[in-house]
Amino acid sequence: MKKGKTLSVVLAAIAVCGLFALSSCQLVEFAVAGSTYYDTEITTKDNRLITGRIGGQRSSNLPSGAKTISIKTDSGRIKVKSEQIEYMKLSRKGHPERSQTLVYTTCKMPYTKKGVQKFREFKCWQVLKDVGDNIFITAYGNTFSLAKDGALVITYSRDEGIKYCLQRKGDDCPIYFGRSISSRSYMRKAWQEWLSDDPELCRKIAGKEIDAFDFTKIVEQYNPKTR
Repeated sequence: MKKGKTLSVVLAAIAVCGLFALSSCQLVEFAVAGSTYYDTEITTKDNRLITGRIGGQRSSNLPSGAKTISIKTDSGRIKVKSEQIEYMKLSRKGHPERSQTLVYTTCKMPYTKKGVQKFREFKCWQVLKDVGDNIFITAYGNTFSLAKDGALVITYSRDEGIKYCLQRKGDDCPIYFGRSISSRSYMRKAWQEWLSDDPELCRKIAGKEIDAFDFTKIVEQYNPKTR
C-alpha cells in the first residue's frame, strides 16, 4: 500500500459506512455461540461488493489475525483473502444502524535495538476507534464479534489488553502505541513521543488537562506543526 493511502481509504470508508466508537462497545471475554451469523458487506480492492453472512461455524468470533474471510452468499459460500479486502462491514440482524467497520491492514510494532528504534511489521484486522483531520486511532484484540444489540465486542487477554495503534498523515500504516491496561503515566509519555510535532497538545496531556485515554479529544485537537 502506498504511503499515506491507508488514511484516505479509511476516511472514505467512514463517509460511506458511518462512524462508530468503542466507547459503546462491550470489552469483555466470552465466546459467541456458533449459531450466530452476522450480515456482511465486503468491499474489495478491485471495487467488488460482496454481501452475505459470516459466522455460524465453529465460532462466530472473527480472529484479528484471520487471513481469509468465509462468506455465505445467496449463490453459496465463497472465501476472500483478507489482504484483498478494502474494508468490511458487520451488523446484527435487526440492527443495521450499528454497522461496524473493520479494516485489514499492515501495522508496525516499534522496538529498540542497540539504541535505534526499529519496527516489526504484521497484518491484522482492526476496528476504527477515533478519527481526526490529521490522525486516526485503531484497536484490536484477539477476536471481534457483535453483541445482540449490534455493539462491537473485542475479546482480549487480561495480560495484554486491547491494543491501540495510531496513523498520522504521512505514516504508511498504523503504529502500535499503547494498550487498554497501560498506565496513564505510560500513555502520557507515549503521546509526548508520537505527537511531539504538536507541543500545545502534548502540554495539555502532560498536565492532565486532557486525559491520556481521551482519544476522541486528542484526535480532534491534534494539529501538527511540522508534518
